[in-house]
Formats: sequence, structure tokens, C-alpha cells
Amino acid sequence: MDEELKAELERRELMAPDTYRVGLATTDITPPVGIKLSGFAARTEPSTGIYRSLEATAIAIDDGATPFVLLCADWLGFYDRAPMMRARLREAIGLPEERYILCGSHTHCGPCIREQDERRFGPLDYDYLERAVSAMAECATRAWESRSEARLRFGSGACTFAASRRKPDGKGGVEWKPSLDAPHDHEVPVLAIETPAGELRGLIFSYACHPTSRGGLLIGPDYPGFARDYLARRFPGVTTAFIQGCGADQKPYAIDPQSGGFRSLEVDEVRALGDQLGAAVARVREQGEMRPVEGPIALAQRILELRTELMDLELVQRSLSDGREFVREWARYLLDRMDAGDPVVPLVPFEIETVRFGRSLAMVALAGEITVEHGLRLKRELRPRFENVLVAGYTNGVVGYVPVRRQIPEGGYEVWFAQQYHRRTGPFVPETEDQVHAAIHEALGEA
Repeated sequence: MDEELKAELERRELMAPDTYRVGLATTDITPPVGIKLSGFAARTEPSTGIYRSLEATAIAIDDGATPFVLLCADWLGFYDRAPMMRARLREAIGLPEERYILCGSHTHCGPCIREQDERRFGPLDYDYLERAVSAMAECATRAWESRSEARLRFGSGACTFAASRRKPDGKGGVEWKPSLDAPHDHEVPVLAIETPAGELRGLIFSYACHPTSRGGLLIGPDYPGFARDYLARRFPGVTTAFIQGCGADQKPYAIDPQSGGFRSLEVDEVRALGDQLGAAVARVREQGEMRPVEGPIALAQRILELRTELMDLELVQRSLSDGREFVREWARYLLDRMDAGDPVVPLVPFEIETVRFGRSLAMVALAGEITVEHGLRLKRELRPRFENVLVAGYTNGVVGYVPVRRQIPEGGYEVWFAQQYHRRTGPFVPETEDQVHAAIHEALGEA
């Protein structure tokens, strides 16, 4: 046995069952003004300013046998840059690549970094991408090297500004309008990191809601950044990190009185949302019942192949004359691939990671834009086995939207239009929801 590993295991035997080693670090990843912003396909102009800086926070958690690193960034997500980021982390720290869980806040006022962005908006700023990846690798290394004994506590509160953006239209479909009648999730999970003496060192919190309070051309992290600012004022010196939940079909509740749709908020209004979420986190810490997290860490990774419906050739050919450019582009791409003898395969690789702390906490990381009913189902089904559950979307190599079975007949952006942006043959098949959930249960059972 490697001497360093042997020493780690011997040290673990002397630690209390609820004691871990945790390191925390934060770095700035704000891009230069002029970079194009990712998230809104219709926004093609470059950025013109910054309303708040972008950050990344690394949390290294170690029980002496199964260490892992969370990296939470104010990006749309890591998408096809996840392999690059994980390889850089492996080089810097030495853990296998599956031990790094990459979390994007999903701000829509952050930099274009994806191949998909380059295809739509033109050349990426690769100098920025390299600087940001290097900064995050260095940040994670600092977190790893600064690990010290810590105790973890978990609790949850509530915040009410998230609303579904899939309002039932009364005809079996949906409208892109705010609705509190459609499923939503107002829970705010909070993981506190303390010294063995109980002094607060860090707060990791989550919420299931798109950070799309505003559009525009200013760089910024939306409500998650302002929630962290609130917590920095409330708990000076404490490191904070945000994990996006299953908020793919959720958006801050702000109605345009004329259209009944969503309206874009001013920066001060976005700050107020962040304050609201930050206050909910603070209440959990100061007034809520936070239970100890204890037990050995077990981590499991699964790579699924999610099936899409087969291509409807007649629909594709009709779509060549569709009034929407992205639909025409989708049709041309699929037909060009057919003509080249290389048709698009109706399979999408999808990564699941689970982290278990004994029976006290189950964390689930899903590599997609996960609609809220996935999160609600997982919490409902896992809580008989685990005291606490945290479900993260937008992790690792995000593959796009993954709706639940119930939503597929309704159609809409999350079910179909987003698949066209990703150049897929069709929506995910109805069995996808159960396929994903079965794999999560299996991973947590074997982890």
C-alpha cells in the first residue's frame, strides 16, 4: 500500500465519524468587456460592461479515503469544456477525473465558451478561456492544499421567487409565461462547513431557478452572485458557493403586465432577489435545525446513453422553409449529415455522479438542464434512505434539456426546440426519465 494512502487511512481511524478535512478557495473569472455572452441565442452583440464580477469557488472534501472536489463557477456551464477542465484539475491535484464535480451557476450574462457558441456567434476568446481554466485549476489546488479538519452540517429553508415558465395553455400544451400552478421547488438546501469547534468556514447553498432575471449586454452572475454578496456581509470571512438545482423550467417570477409574460429586471431588482435568497440561507444557519453530516464518503459515476426519437424525414424537409433560422439550420445539418453518409445518431451520452456521506446526505450531480420534477421526484424517493438530499443540475458536460415523461406530450422549448438547437434527431424518448432515475438509485446503492 502506498505510504501516503496508508497514513491517510490511519489518520481517518482516529477521526470522529463526523469529521472531514475541507479546503475552500475562490478566484475571479470575469471576462474582458467586449466578449460575447452565452445563453440567449438572439443576443449577438458583444458585452458592453460589468454589473458584478464573476467568480469560481472550489471546495475540497476528504474523509481520508474518498476525496473529491466541487468547482462552482459563474458560467452558463462547462458543457464541452468539461474534459479540458477535469484534465487540468487532474494534472494539478492528481485525483482521477471523476473526483471533480463541475457546477455551472447557469448565468446567462457570462462568457461564450462552448463550441455551440462559436458556431452561432463567431470565434471564441481562447485567451480568456485559457486564463479562466488556469485560474480555476489554481483555485482548486489552493482548496486541496488548504484542507483542515472540519464538520459538516445540513439544513434547508425556503425562498419563493422561482416560478415555472411552462404555463398550461388549456389545450394540452404550454406557454412561455410565469406560473405557480405548474410544478416548482422553493426549497433552499444549505451545507455548512465548520471548524471542529463550531466556527463557520463555508456555506454551500442551492436553488432550482434559471439565473435569467435580466438580459442585456452587461457581464454578471445574476441572483446567485448577489446572494453570495449578502452572505459575505452577514458572515464576514466565510466562503460561499452556489449550486444550481433542477431549475431548467424555472425562472424568477416577474410579470410584464401588458403581455403576461416575463419581464427583464434592472440590476437593483436582481440584487433584491439575491438578498432574498441570501436571507433564506442565513435563516437556515441562524435559526434552522442543521443536522450533522457524517459517515464515509462514497462516490459513483455512471455514463448513460439517452435515446432521442428517430428523425422524421418529412418534418426535416418541411423545416427547410421554416421562418425560424435555428429550425432551418437544424434541418440543413441533419440532411447534410445524411447526404455525407454520416447520419446523426439518436443517442446522447449523459453523466450522473452521486456522492454519499453514509446515510446522512446524498448528493446527485446531473449533466443536463434538468426540469424541476426530476428534483422533486428524487428528493421524494431518496429521503426514506437518506436524511438529506441535494440534487444539482448543470454539472460536468451539460448535454442540454432533460424533461420528465409528463412534459413530452406538451412540447415546448425544453422538450423540442432546445433539441433542435443541439442538432438532435428528436425529443428524448418517454422512457428517459425512468432510465435516469433507475441509474441514480443504482449508483447510490452501489456507491
